[in-house]
Amino acid sequence: MDYKNKVILITGASSGIGRATALALAKFQNKIILTARRENLLQEVSKEITKLGSECMTFVGDGRDETHAEFVVEEIVKKYGKIDIALLNIGIGPPSNTLTSSAKTILDCMNINYSSLINFYVPLMKQMKKQKDVSMISHMNSLATYFGIPMQGDYTASKGAARLFLETARMELEHFGFKHIRIQTIHPGFVDTEAVKNDGIPAPNQISENEAANLVLKGIRKEWKENRFPYGTALATRIGRIVPLWLRTKILLSETPKNF
Repeated sequence: MDYKNKVILITGASSGIGRATALALAKFQNKIILTARRENLLQEVSKEITKLGSECMTFVGDGRDETHAEFVVEEIVKKYGKIDIALLNIGIGPPSNTLTSSAKTILDCMNINYSSLINFYVPLMKQMKKQKDVSMISHMNSLATYFGIPMQGDYTASKGAARLFLETARMELEHFGFKHIRIQTIHPGFVDTEAVKNDGIPAPNQISENEAANLVLKGIRKEWKENRFPYGTALATRIGRIVPLWLRTKILLSETPKNF
């Protein structure tokens, strides 16, 4: 899939991989629409996008708000008539302990990661089904989606739910004849973003935001259904899925801090 001269929505675009990907896409004369909660950071990204040669619109709001998501999609279609690519990037993953966290802490994490996806997915799907050209909904998931990980129970559960939902959507698109819509899940390993600095979670094979953004673009171009990176961590995850549970548990616990 080409990503030049496209109408592209990126949620959670004020920092991290979302911001880096927006700037990478800005080099290809796109119409880029950003949404996030932090207005000052959104405006900074918007100015950089314009300098790089693309148009930019911004919407300040919370992805957990269904009406915000619907409004953003409606306004994009009013202005440009279509949406070619949507990168749904909203998410948090602070360390948590399932033995001590409150119900509110656990559910807040899961709600941000899962409901933000669904709130944008529904109006996007409604719009893309009307379009004729190839379009894509791409979700920023994680390599942590495939099994439970200590200190990340709420995060992995919400990402696993998102992955399974989109797997089902992909099958239903094929079954009901909407072959022009692509569904993609992106599964980064450890990425050096501001959100994870000093979080206490081990981060082997960590890559930079810019490296992650380039790999995101590669996955869009190749139309991979699942884009897993970096290679070493993705391979370890694949192996981890097939080893006995006792061994996987032992390996994961060996990397877990004793006191948390």
